[in-house]
Amino acid sequence: MKNEPQATMHFGVLCDGRQLQLWQRNCLEQLQALAGVVPVVLLINRPPLDSTAGRLFRHLDEAVPGSPASLTELPTNCASLPCIELQARDAAAQISALRLDFVISFSAASLHELHAIAYYGLWRFEFGDWTQFRGSPPGFWEVYRNAPVSAAMLCRVTGDRDEVIPLRRGSLSTRPFSYPRNRDQLLSRFTHWPAQVCRDIASGDAQYLAAAPLRGRSTLNTAPCNKGVLRYCLRLAWYVVSRGMRPWFLHDHWNIGIIEQPVEDFVHPQRARRPIRWLPTPAPGEFVADPFGLIRDGQLTVFCEHLDYGGDAVGTIAAIQPNGDSSRVPVSIGPVPRVHLSYPAVFEHEGRLLCIPETQGAREVALYELQRFPDRWTRVAILIPDCLIVDATLFRHGERWWLAGASDPGGAHLGADLHLWYATDIRGPWTPHASNPVKTDVSSARPAGPTFVSEGVLYRPAQDSSATYGARVVINRVVALTPTTFREEPAAFVAPDAGGPYPDGLHTLSGVGNVTLVDGKRLAFSGAEFRRVLRRMVMRRVRKLF
Repeated sequence: MKNEPQATMHFGVLCDGRQLQLWQRNCLEQLQALAGVVPVVLLINRPPLDSTAGRLFRHLDEAVPGSPASLTELPTNCASLPCIELQARDAAAQISALRLDFVISFSAASLHELHAIAYYGLWRFEFGDWTQFRGSPPGFWEVYRNAPVSAAMLCRVTGDRDEVIPLRRGSLSTRPFSYPRNRDQLLSRFTHWPAQVCRDIASGDAQYLAAAPLRGRSTLNTAPCNKGVLRYCLRLAWYVVSRGMRPWFLHDHWNIGIIEQPVEDFVHPQRARRPIRWLPTPAPGEFVADPFGLIRDGQLTVFCEHLDYGGDAVGTIAAIQPNGDSSRVPVSIGPVPRVHLSYPAVFEHEGRLLCIPETQGAREVALYELQRFPDRWTRVAILIPDCLIVDATLFRHGERWWLAGASDPGGAHLGADLHLWYATDIRGPWTPHASNPVKTDVSSARPAGPTFVSEGVLYRPAQDSSATYGARVVINRVVALTPTTFREEPAAFVAPDAGGPYPDGLHTLSGVGNVTLVDGKRLAFSGAEFRRVLRRMVMRRVRKLF
């Protein structure tokens, strides 16, 4: 179908009956909340009943009321739409006469033969890595195979069932001990994607609709038989024993390193990476991480998170002068009562030294100003109130100030959702981006240090926690950034020094002058952290008893 698009976008809803899953209804409601996006037809496909799933899986797959997978009725204005049965003899002619802009499909069938049904095509969700875990059921095979991440994609269907055009892609950390929980997070976290694509179309920034297709090379998964579910249960028992005990005996130990080269070098692979000079090893049971730097009177000062497993294990901010005696100075910053502090994003603006530390425990993103160098700061503004945002990062782009921060409503605490706000003044008021969260991806969403510009291009360092928390840093090239659009793509990766003392993670890349600050992680046993975890578990059991 090659009809020209209309000013008002008319779309069709394709499903297998007059009921939807709750996540699908939420997806439609977000589409209909957009001005000028109007559903005009209900397309019903009646595929043959799927008899491949065993009885045990059907029991395992039952959705509790309120689950994203639970059944619900169509939204009222969709239920009353004209209906076309795809099996009807003149269905193709009826659909063509409607001149649809796009069709959103919730059918279990791929229906690739309908790829040209509308001007912008047939859109459908695919759950699972397109190259490894294609097919159904959503989230099952990642748990079965102990995959670290579970992926999702909104795609445009092509005439080849093994090829799709990705419109949105994202991933979440797999819930390793529960298929229903893993399924539900996948179904609930990406329902805003079709609305985001519609905003891009309205803004003239949807060239990806005609991008080269992505070809899947794995076979299509189907629901497991009874034997498959029994194997899943045995695997799950082993995961609980082997992986569930790991946090008791392996704990994160971070330290800060200095690389004598500018951060811009890291997006140019031809420029050799210089060695890391690590600060003195913190005392047993302590670590420092999240480095940000300021150069004052020619002297580099590093502001960072400090955490002591032997104390209350609540982070504080510290200042270190690495070219001096490297002693750690406690910094007075943050709200009262005290909350966990980290990621002290310091910067200079109009001759003033400012900082936005992570204060998620206070449910705010706040701006602090230096009163006495380096250890006394005062809050001067609350930028984003009543929010659970980590690693807020301020930067200038075009005529606006931008603020990037991450959240994780799924409870994984890895910051898979990226949110943006913008303002004309650094104190605000701050307006949320129209497409928040602009990105949901555990491998490239959460900020990992200040943005920087190289050869006129804006780059945004982000954490890749797909394999483990803070495994490496991905440097994203920002392709489009306006109040209604956002696109970025990976430009380079910065992995930990495999041969150094901290080979197990790296989650901050922070440029300051001609040097770059990083942090590194090693996994090792900490008696203090072991006792804290044990104490917390005992107290949790005691509370349940009383």
